[in-house]
Amino acid sequence: MKLVFSALVIALAAPAVSAATQQPPASVATAIPQPTKIEPPSLERMELARRYIGLAISVDQFVDTMRSGMAAGLSESLGSDVDESDRIESDTRMKRFLALYEPKLRERMPNLLEAYAQVYAREFSAEELQGMVAFAQSPAGHHYLSRRMALELDPAVLSQAQGFQNDALSILKQIQKEMCQAATAKRIAAGDKKAKCPLSNEVDTRAS
Repeated sequence: MKLVFSALVIALAAPAVSAATQQPPASVATAIPQPTKIEPPSLERMELARRYIGLAISVDQFVDTMRSGMAAGLSESLGSDVDESDRIESDTRMKRFLALYEPKLRERMPNLLEAYAQVYAREFSAEELQGMVAFAQSPAGHHYLSRRMALELDPAVLSQAQGFQNDALSILKQIQKEMCQAATAKRIAAGDKKAKCPLSNEVDTRAS
């Protein structure tokens, strides 16, 4: 099971463009697609999946990793030159958030783990699940599963993830600037000679 806390997830939302479809003649019968029926996994696979999930992650491990991730993220965002009083205030707020959030997280965790078990039981065969359980019980497997999430919070990994984030933010700014310039160009073409894109300098606005 791969639970990534330090991974960068960037969603670029765009307006959906839907094309109009021709309606068939009333005399032509059209088949309505039926949803694919998913066969429930066997009891054996469910038991094996629950066993693997129980070995792969615990509630305490989940909570501890969340705390470590938030602490690392806070330290990264504040930087080294932040005022000490601001650092203390931010740390206090984070602890307050965790104090309120942890009980809710622990309440939801059983449902999350059961959902993982169902997904794994559908995806993997009984033989594969048996192999996964055997790996989880081995010294190497136990070491990996107990440390894998902490490894994703290693500074070396986080620094690379920051690079992905910086690239994405730069591209988003570029796209916003291009959209602003295009809108400004339309206003100028329509007669608004004073139109200017606030995201662009004077040279860029004229070029657009």
